[in-house]
Amino acid sequence: MAKPPPIDLDLLAFFNRPGTPWLDGVMETASHRGVLLALAVVAAIYLWRKSPHGILAMVLFSLAIGAADLVSVRLVKPEAARMRPCAWDPKRVQHPLGCGAGQSFPSTHASDTAAAAAVFSWAAPRVSPVAILVALVVGISRVYLGAHWPTDVLAGWALGAAVGAGLVLLARLRHTLVPR
Repeated sequence: MAKPPPIDLDLLAFFNRPGTPWLDGVMETASHRGVLLALAVVAAIYLWRKSPHGILAMVLFSLAIGAADLVSVRLVKPEAARMRPCAWDPKRVQHPLGCGAGQSFPSTHASDTAAAAAVFSWAAPRVSPVAILVALVVGISRVYLGAHWPTDVLAGWALGAAVGAGLVLLARLRHTLVPR
């Protein structure tokens, strides 16, 4: 891999360093797939019970996460074939949870949480700041833990937001396409 752009190197140097023990714990928790799955299940149930869109919101939320994950892992990552920062410079990049075997671009954690946040924001706008905050913390945690370059996270957020917004658009179009 060629040398990453300066913005990646500068932001990685800023975010990827040992912090206080509580911050390390927050970042590790924010990147843990099991924690994110549990959070997604709770959010989906919340949408089903509290959103005016009910079961549709829950289904779109789940579809958004799955679709963003699929596009990121199966379509984009193999084409980009970008090395993770912890693999590119393992001596200088802190990677307390290990480096991971896959490619770096885009961050699937970021794409999944951004897709979820996009649907959640449509389905439950009053509590949308919570979903957006989760997506932001998860993305930052990926750089903090040395698993992704900052531009991987930005691309993941953009991809996920597009997937989530596309599904919301399709849901909204159903009113114009289906005769009553």
